[in-house]
Order: sequence, then C-alpha cells, then structure tokens
Amino acid sequence: MDRDAAYTVDFRPAGARSGRHRAGLALLVLASVLVSLPAWAQPGRPGGSGSTGGRPSTAPLNADAVRFLEQATFGPTVALVKSVQKTSFRAYLESQFASKVSSYPDFSKVPNDSSVGCPTGSPTTCIRDNYTLYPLQVRFFQNALSNDDQLRQRVALALHEILVVSGVRLPRPSQMGPYLNMLLDNAFVNYRKILYDLTLNPAMGRYLDMVNNDAPKPNSNVAPNENYAREVQQLFSVGVNLLNADGTLQLDKAGDPIPTYTQDNIEDFAHVFTGWTYAPIPPATSVRHNPPNFAAPMVLYRDGNGKDVNHDKGPKVLLDYPHAVHSTIAADQDGEQELNDAIDNIFNHPNVGPFIGRQLIQHLVTSNPSPAYVARVTRAFNNNGRGVRGDMKAVLRAILLDSEARGTSKTQADYGRLREPVLFITNILRAVGASSDGILMNQATSMGQNLFNPATVFSYFPYDYEIADSDDDGPEFGILTSTSAISRANLVNTLAFSRINPPAPDPGTALDLTSLTALAGDPNGLVGSLNQILMHSAMPADMLATVTGAVTAIPATNPLLRAQTALYLVASSSQYQVAR
Repeated sequence: MDRDAAYTVDFRPAGARSGRHRAGLALLVLASVLVSLPAWAQPGRPGGSGSTGGRPSTAPLNADAVRFLEQATFGPTVALVKSVQKTSFRAYLESQFASKVSSYPDFSKVPNDSSVGCPTGSPTTCIRDNYTLYPLQVRFFQNALSNDDQLRQRVALALHEILVVSGVRLPRPSQMGPYLNMLLDNAFVNYRKILYDLTLNPAMGRYLDMVNNDAPKPNSNVAPNENYAREVQQLFSVGVNLLNADGTLQLDKAGDPIPTYTQDNIEDFAHVFTGWTYAPIPPATSVRHNPPNFAAPMVLYRDGNGKDVNHDKGPKVLLDYPHAVHSTIAADQDGEQELNDAIDNIFNHPNVGPFIGRQLIQHLVTSNPSPAYVARVTRAFNNNGRGVRGDMKAVLRAILLDSEARGTSKTQADYGRLREPVLFITNILRAVGASSDGILMNQATSMGQNLFNPATVFSYFPYDYEIADSDDDGPEFGILTSTSAISRANLVNTLAFSRINPPAPDPGTALDLTSLTALAGDPNGLVGSLNQILMHSAMPADMLATVTGAVTAIPATNPLLRAQTALYLVASSSQYQVAR
C-alpha cells in the first residue's frame, strides 16, 4: 500500500474537527491510541538505564516552553524546560547564539581504492569508518542528543536539507565532513556568507559539478556545466517563480506564475562559475585542475602571471529585478570579482527572504505557515532592524518568537509538521532520557531518511510536497509509506520494551524508564507526565482517557509494564508524531 492509500487518524484536538476533512497531517499507519493494549506487551520485558537528561515528572511544565523547545532543539527535556521557564524564550535564543559550536571530526584523505586504503590486516571497521558516512551519522546523533548548541544543530540540519549535498555522490567522511562543519559554523551568520561559502565548498563543487568547470574554448560547442548555476537559483535562493513578500505567487495578466529566471540566466551564471578548482594540497602549487581536496574552499586557478586563464571573460546577464544589484557583468572582469557580483545579484533578489524563510519555518515550526507569518519573517530577512539584510539570527528570532509559532496549543487543521525520522528518534530519547552510542542511522533509514544520503538534490523530501486530497503542504509526508510508518511504531516498541543493541562492543541505546516507573502507581500522573513532555499538554481528551484506561488495566504490581505501555501508546500515536 502506498502513502496515498494509508489509513487516516484524526489527530486534531477536540473542537477543531469540523469543516473540510484534511487528509494530510494524519496519514499514519500506526498502532494508534484507539486500540487496546498490544498483545505482545508481556510482563518482564527489560527497560533501559542511563540518561541524556530526560526525567518526566508530574511537576507542572509550561506547555509553550515545551513547544518552543520542540522547535528550537532536538527535543525538550524536563530540565531544559524548567530552565527556559525561569528566563524567557528570547534569552534562550541569545544563549544559543553564543553557545560552543558542535563539530564533526577531521578525516584524512584515503585512496580511491578501498583495497589500498584498507589493505589486508586493517581493522575490520576500516572500510566502514573511512569509506562510508557512518562516523558522521554517529556523531550527528551524539551531538544532537547531548550537546548544548541545540538550535545551531537544528538550523544546520535544516540548511543541509535545503542546500543539499549528498553522500550518494560523496560517500566518504573526509569529503562530507567539511561541508557539514561549514553549515554548523554558518548557522547564525548572514545568508550571503552562507551562499558564498556554499558555492566554494568542494563537496558542493563535486556534487553539482562546479569544480573544474572550464571556460569554453573558442569555436567549441562544449559549454560550461550548468548544474550548480541552475540549482543555486532554483533551490538555494530564489525559486522558480516570482514571489510576493508573503510567499504567495506573483501572477501575470493571464493569471500565470512569472518565472524568476530564464535558461539564458542559467547559462550566464554557469559561465560565471568557471575556472574554480580544488585548493592545492601543500606543498604543491596550483594547476588548472588540482587533485581533490575537501578540506579547504575551492580556488580560482591563476597562471604564473596571476591571470585567471580558465575563467570565461565574456559579458554576462544575471537576474534582473527592481533595484537589481549587478544584473549585468561586463567583459574581461576578474573571476573572483564576478563570483562576488553574482552572489550579490542572487542574494539581493526579493525572492530570497520569502523563499528561504518559508522553508525554515517549515523545518522548525509548521508545514503551512500563513502568508502573514512568512511576510513577517521576510521583513526580518530584509532588515534586521539595523539595516542589515540576511541576518540569520534576526530570521530565527522572527520564526521562533512569532505569534503563529507561540502559544500553548494550535487547533488549526493544517497546522504542524510530521516529525521527520531523525527528529522522531531524538525527541523520544531526549524527553524520556536515554543512554546512547549514537548508532541510530539504521533506525532512521528504515523510516525513510538515510541521513546525509538524500536521494537527489531535492533533499530527503521536497519542500513543496502536497498531501493527497488536500491543498496542504506536508514535506515530511513525502517519505511516509505504509512500511516506514510501521517502522516508526516498531522503533517505539523497541525503545519501550527493549533496547537498540548493535553488535558488541557498541553499547547501543536504551531508555531510562526509572522516573516513569516511579509514577506507575498513579496512571493519571504517569500519562499526564508523558502528555506534558511529549505533547506539551495538548493530548486530546479521548486519547488521554484511552491511554490511561489501558495503563490502569495492567496490575499495579507491574509498574515497569505500565510505564512501557504508556510510553508506547503515546509515542507511537499519530497525535504525537505530528508536532503541533
């Protein structure tokens, strides 16, 4: 059964279920809370030990603080919620802007041939650790579960999903790691710098063929590669159609969308992006096509006289828009100047604010922001209040402090976002508390998200994925199938009743159910604690009654099974999996 044929569960709170049916944000084939206690839930199944700092409790938690941390972190913890309650959301953002930056380790370059890089006698993990993205995936989960720079990491993940580089073409950690570090380093800077650093990142250069993109030879029919020139416009900045500041389409007199750029623009940008090669590896000097080097930004090749002889010197026409910056480039300009002019031309286009701003809202808050919400974020992108355009800190403040993001609960039928697999995993682990080695990529992949290996430049899921039989966007539903939905329930089953235990010596991942078990004598308190930390106290009344009834039916002499059952029923429900 495909995703469009999946069963539906109405996850909306009571009082919000009238009006046109929204098929979208409930397409989950899951063991929902509308079923009785699972038959497989047998007494005596082991819980976990260790903690990432969870600890559900019956102490009151501010519902909006929990919602805020769902949006700004990889999952709220009780301790973090209480900390935010003592200060303010704005203060938390400012502290995050100043927090110590997480990172991915540096990896040495390895030979192309794995049999040379991992000769006979090498550790059994040599190929895994040097020729796959395994160590980066592990570090991602370790950072997300434990490190303090939660907002930076969330934004870096969102940027990776917008500004895609994929291990499908760059499968080694030495190739991908610097790109991921660049996103972490730039999460809070200016979007103009993000575009510039992305353009010269060697992983992007390899992925979209800008590296060693030669100027065309006279009388040659071979044109520069257009891949990066196309995607930097289509996906990374302005989008395919002109937008109003609120993200809605601009239409011509016939009522049709107006293209943002033309094929001629793509071709001219492709000529701008010629002459760049990998940075030389010391002590070597630069040649026209330097050997691969992913540890440093690409460089413009210059001959012994300092001339950029592999860069196209013809005139170029770039994006034209009101008050356009560098819409044309005259002949015989230096390649580095042309690159800066081209980035300025793209960055200052009025589409960038609504196009990128709306996607950031989708990744952090809701899949269907109102035009007014997008317009407010666009205003912050265009001017941070001090005349600066593209300030990511101002954009993030606008997204996370906006009235449409804040509030104890949201009842609109199209509000919220399906938790993508990696966030589904980290939210549960952080909320309940877990010990983990970070080896969780198989679980994410089974749910449809092969971390750092999106299938195409359109990411793991397209930002404009429209849910069947509705007018709503639901990007993450683009990877939801009946199989991946069942994998979600299976993940919760494993976490609640067992542990994720890869081969020794890796310790695996296990929840700490101690605090939940301590509440098991009071089913109302137990379910209420999960309602607070997992669902920011927005659990519908019928769900609350059903889960509490299932827990109460288990003998009080088995507190562990009560805790496990409550966790399973809440975390596997569609009501939890759509973050609202």
